[in-house]
Amino acid sequence: MLADVLTAISTVRWIQRITVVSADRSVRRLTHMSGAHFLWEGDRRGLNKGLRLALLDASRRKASAALILPADIPLVTPREIRTFLRLSDGHSIAITPSKDGAGTNALLLRPPRIIKPSFGKNSFRRHTAAAKRIGLRPKVIKLRGISLDVDEPRDLGRLRNASPRSNTGRVVRLTDSQIKV
Repeated sequence: MLADVLTAISTVRWIQRITVVSADRSVRRLTHMSGAHFLWEGDRRGLNKGLRLALLDASRRKASAALILPADIPLVTPREIRTFLRLSDGHSIAITPSKDGAGTNALLLRPPRIIKPSFGKNSFRRHTAAAKRIGLRPKVIKLRGISLDVDEPRDLGRLRNASPRSNTGRVVRLTDSQIKV
């Protein structure tokens, strides 16, 4: 799934730098093969602390914005990423909720450290509340491919029944023997 997401992101010319944050050093090779940068979050840091580290790095590099996408959205397409970025233009914070409306599957922060990332259960509500606390109304952008994430076994069935095209244009057919959790 990470490879699918990296493939989709890497073709969006508006994105100047791709960074993969992970505690798993084995991800480094795949990251570099895709032309992205790898940022090791350290032992037991956790998702949100790792993302704060990446946002600090983006701020130090003088990035004007940061787009956070999880690795478990295999149906994301370059077109959806471009649509998200186009629709978010002029907003300091833009969010695509997960399929159930509780999680966050895309988070644009302009500037990168305008709020702290708060991923996990009910993150959509927390991100929206954080924006409101600083007087901002986040732009909510619902996109099918970005909203479909794989968090639990039943999500694999949803993936199988979703659009039969991957972001590379090849037909994706999952069989029960390919689904391993």
